[in-house]
Parts: sequence; C-alpha cells; structure tokens
Amino acid sequence: MSGDFSVGAEGMLFKDGVLSEPVREITIASTLQRMLLGIVAIGSDLERLPSTAAGLTIAIDDVSMSGA
Repeated sequence: MSGDFSVGAEGMLFKDGVLSEPVREITIASTLQRMLLGIVAIGSDLERLPSTAAGLTIAIDDVSMSGA
C-alpha cells in the first residue's frame, strides 16, 4: 500500500497566509503521510455528521489541488 489518494474537497483557500476565498469541487492528491506531516493547525470547530462521523477544520501546508 502506497498511501496515495485523490479525493474531492471543498473549503477555504489561503494565499500567502491570508484567508482568500471559498473553493468547491476541487481535487486534492497526496499521500497520507505527507498530509499528516503537513498539518500546521487544527481547529476547534467540531461538527457532528450523520451516523458516528464528525469533522473539523485542519490547515495543511503545501497541498496540491486542481479544479479551483
């Protein structure tokens, strides 16, 4: 298993460290290890999703994306 993945996403774009604009229908591709090592901040905005899932904001440095 390589850890490679490609997934659709949406969120907020930061440019030069400043909140810029919302993005939708983007694709991010990376490896799980690179994404985990790139975490620079974790938000406190926990949101309960259907079933037992939950989500929160995570800022990851140097992410490649397409479709924005």
